[in-house]
Amino acid sequence: MRIASVFGIEISITLSWIFVFALVAWSLAEPSGPLHRTDLGVAARIILGVIGSVLFFASVLVHELAHSLVARARGIGVRGITLFIFGGVSQFEDEVGDAPGEAWISAVGPLTSLVVGAAFFGCAQALGPSSTVGVLFAYLAYVNVLLAIFNLIPAYPLDGGRVLHSLLWRISGSRERATSVTVTVGRILAGAIVAFGIFEALAYNVGAGLWTTLIGWFLLQAGSAEQSRIAMSRAMRGRSAGELAVSPDFAVSADARANEALEAFRRTRLRALPVILGDRVLGLISYDAVSRLPDDELDQNYVTGLMTHVEDLDEVAATTSADDAIKHLAKSDAHAVALTNSHGIAVGVVTPESVMRWLGAGSS
Repeated sequence: MRIASVFGIEISITLSWIFVFALVAWSLAEPSGPLHRTDLGVAARIILGVIGSVLFFASVLVHELAHSLVARARGIGVRGITLFIFGGVSQFEDEVGDAPGEAWISAVGPLTSLVVGAAFFGCAQALGPSSTVGVLFAYLAYVNVLLAIFNLIPAYPLDGGRVLHSLLWRISGSRERATSVTVTVGRILAGAIVAFGIFEALAYNVGAGLWTTLIGWFLLQAGSAEQSRIAMSRAMRGRSAGELAVSPDFAVSADARANEALEAFRRTRLRALPVILGDRVLGLISYDAVSRLPDDELDQNYVTGLMTHVEDLDEVAATTSADDAIKHLAKSDAHAVALTNSHGIAVGVVTPESVMRWLGAGSS
């Protein structure tokens, strides 16, 4: 859900963020929280807890903005920033092209959190560490320093993992080798965090232990995702976008009706199929668009009236590299990319499912 735009960068939140926002506010306002040292009543603690949660996530946003602004300064497009259960993530349009660039973009986040923490600490001292606002600012100083330290853990997708990757990349000269080593290190650390979280839950604090375990599990999943990305990148090497397209045998004719498309979906087990007229692709028909129709209207609607027109899809040449096609696919709001021939005519469509089918077939 989009909530704002800062420096032209779209800021979004997920539903999980709302849960964490409430959790931070509650941890501040509860009787044993940081504000218990003040003389505030329950209502005042709740209000200050909400303000503290806003300032905490503003700190996370500043951390991510630092990443995004440095990336943009180095010529990398920024799609936006998303705040979620584990903090935030900056989404770039392209990968960083060199090791020093990756190091700077990654390291600036923790450095920014340390600066923000120092600023809150200075404000707390100026206002008085025992004052109501001073207590809140001291807490925010602490969590920002903790945020910086946590992000320096050398595991994907944390900044420390990307800094380690940039160093290994610079030393070895191989981006792929650096990624493989970084993923391995990150998975070992993530496994250790999960093990510690389980021990913590059983021996000391169930809530804290479960949270630690959840963080470790998240890092394990991120490492697995990065490992899959490496494998996919290797498989794509030397391949063209045309090889990833939905098979022409699965295409739906432009004069087909919705009931015929529904049968094609059942036969192919795909959720999106190209609509063709001769050798030309006119658009993409999705299972969702067809399944929304009442049964008695399936034979009354043509697929051309339900499809996403090819002009509304991102287009790449069929001869472009498979890796570039995947990058365009990742940025596509329609989750599909149209492939064009040398005359600019659409002759195929790449979807996430067609890519997975190609990989599943052994990339042969």
